[in-house]
Amino acid sequence: MLTRRLARPEDEERIEARATAAECRALAALFDLPAVHSVEAVFTVRPLPEGALELEGRVAARLRRLCVVTDELFDQDFAEPETRRYLPGLAEDEEGEVEVGALDEDGPEPLPPDGVDLLELVSEALALGLDPHPRAPGADIAELEYDPEADEPPAGPFAALAGLKEREE
Repeated sequence: MLTRRLARPEDEERIEARATAAECRALAALFDLPAVHSVEAVFTVRPLPEGALELEGRVAARLRRLCVVTDELFDQDFAEPETRRYLPGLAEDEEGEVEVGALDEDGPEPLPPDGVDLLELVSEALALGLDPHPRAPGADIAELEYDPEADEPPAGPFAALAGLKEREE
């Protein structure tokens, strides 16, 4: 179950979680996907000095996607490595700016008092990693046939202006 909070452990621990059917449906609705068959999150949770927390692992999923080329449904595997660092209360200096140490390129995130929301972390990983223009295996846009004569003639004010121009020539 992904609907859970990850608290800062005393020692390093491994977390494995699989989405329930309801969580898969919720993720499919969130990302407007035809279906989410399965989602798995595997993380090593490490306590860091000064109350910080590090999660390192991966998010994997089996998704049903709609091909932008063929307009057909296909299944796709998703797997992305994830590393997140959290600090319990980012210190503010006198000018109100947040001071962040150089733990990673993006900087650490604030550690919520009740722990890290695993479902939110998985959702963010999917949001950042999903291809916005999915193509089915073997789908090639160059293979699509285009017949300009099969199209309906353009309509609207600009089409009428173009027709007037053609008659004048």
